[in-house]
Amino acid sequence: MKQGVIMSLKISLDEIMENGLDYERKVLENLFRFSNILGSKFFKVIFLHKNTKIDDLNAFVDRNEKILFHINTKITGNDCSVWFAIEREETKNPGITYRYRYPGDILSGLVKYFEVASFLKGKYEDSNSR
Repeated sequence: MKQGVIMSLKISLDEIMENGLDYERKVLENLFRFSNILGSKFFKVIFLHKNTKIDDLNAFVDRNEKILFHINTKITGNDCSVWFAIEREETKNPGITYRYRYPGDILSGLVKYFEVASFLKGKYEDSNSR
């Protein structure tokens, strides 16, 4: 892993909000933990929303302001290229790229993301300590 590579993670804000506040809390707690372990230098979360109303977006930000402040976050309605994507259904846009993709629900995908990111961060730190 090169210096400055960000292990960006794209997840669906629509899916988080569909599953309720308890699910939202679990996802955000994991993201906060990842940010502390991996470091903001390497970690960025992109919340993609397609069908979320502006009032619901504002409520999400208000509820989670403290956590969102501490992690490198982007909330967008435009699909984008990322390092790791967690998607229930594969993106049909051929211009969107990702290095890794997990097909399935967010909580299961976060486990896989953390495994890959931790492994690569460890390799990076080992190569820099030599």
